[in-house]
Amino acid sequence: METDGGGWTVFLSRQDTSPWPQVDFNRTWQEYKEGFGSPYDEYYLGNEMLHVMTKSRAYTLRLNTQQISGGISFATYETIRVGDEDSRYQMTLSGTQHGISSMTNCFRYLTGRYFTTLDYNSDSGNCVAKKGGGWWWYSNCNYFNPTAAGFNQSMELLCYTLKVQVTRLQMMLRPQICDSAFKTIHLMDMDCGCQVAH
Repeated sequence: METDGGGWTVFLSRQDTSPWPQVDFNRTWQEYKEGFGSPYDEYYLGNEMLHVMTKSRAYTLRLNTQQISGGISFATYETIRVGDEDSRYQMTLSGTQHGISSMTNCFRYLTGRYFTTLDYNSDSGNCVAKKGGGWWWYSNCNYFNPTAAGFNQSMELLCYTLKVQVTRLQMMLRPQICDSAFKTIHLMDMDCGCQVAH
């Protein structure tokens, strides 16, 4: 709730959880639909919830990374929308991008893509079989792999021509109307601020 005015909902979190085992992101379509993991370490919120959140109003997407070197980077995309299950949770991004230019390239190949898992392959390049995890894969499998298998103290993140080792990664969204600081946001409310929860 402190980042850039707060109000973000983290829907993907990757980080080093040693000495405990890492969360397995090689999951089924149903698991990615419903979500898995723990918000206290690694987790995925779930595609159905992403669809419900983004279908009725405009949300902004943000990516935060912490590099193994200690550096911190971020990128935002003005509008994110996730389709329903019948559309295979098709990702649509539009509007302007902000943040570290090398990181904004992470978003370049997401728009128009369909979600893919090992048991529900929507990708002609079969990237999920090559890289692991579940994601809106681009067909040549070289761009942006935040759910890829393997997190040995860090994970190699590909962003177009950039390769970076990250120790922590978060993807999050918030309503576009929440560009100024506030204290709380409720899913069914249409504005921001300190409101009574329904």
